[in-house]
Amino acid sequence: MIPPGVTDIHTHNPHAPTGTAIVNIEPDAGIPADAPPGALYSTGVHPWRSAEAATLWPRVENLAGDDRIAAIGEAGLDRLKGAPLSEQLTLLERHARLADALGKPLIVHCVRAWAELLALHRRLRPAQPWIIHGFRGAPALAARLLEAGMYISLGPRFNPATAAAVPAHRLLLETDDNSAVSIADVAAAVAAARDSSPAKSN
Repeated sequence: MIPPGVTDIHTHNPHAPTGTAIVNIEPDAGIPADAPPGALYSTGVHPWRSAEAATLWPRVENLAGDDRIAAIGEAGLDRLKGAPLSEQLTLLERHARLADALGKPLIVHCVRAWAELLALHRRLRPAQPWIIHGFRGAPALAARLLEAGMYISLGPRFNPATAAAVPAHRLLLETDDNSAVSIADVAAAVAAARDSSPAKSN
């Protein structure tokens, strides 16, 4: 699962606090040469770049075994952008199998392909958790994902009713691509939606 001490499970901010954030890196960029000790990363082929999978996938495989890579992804399905959905499904399955082989969670991006995502999860029965990042959907959809065994990660924009409905032990937080917002800001907003303290929302 997520390493102890991590409060921001998915960010694109390279200057996020070391050791408490998992910074997403593009596979063709790799881990920064000046990465500070304790820095944590994730890498994968984003569905928007799925047409480049032939070039990018070998780089993901080369990076994924590094101890600094704490999660695989973000990877996933997006009906609005990227290669045809059938190709995205094949690529997501590769990510899921790699995550299981390495014992690392999978960070999932999904846009308008929830039925396909759930079907793939049922077929693969992954050993490692799938984390739905930046979830903005309604409680009913969140319930389906939770029932399947997935985790929900909320970022700067989320459905307050969903924040209140997700069990604390299946709820994660992130800043995603909004470098103007701190993870403390996200935690406070989620806590307010849950009528709880920030500590109870993490």
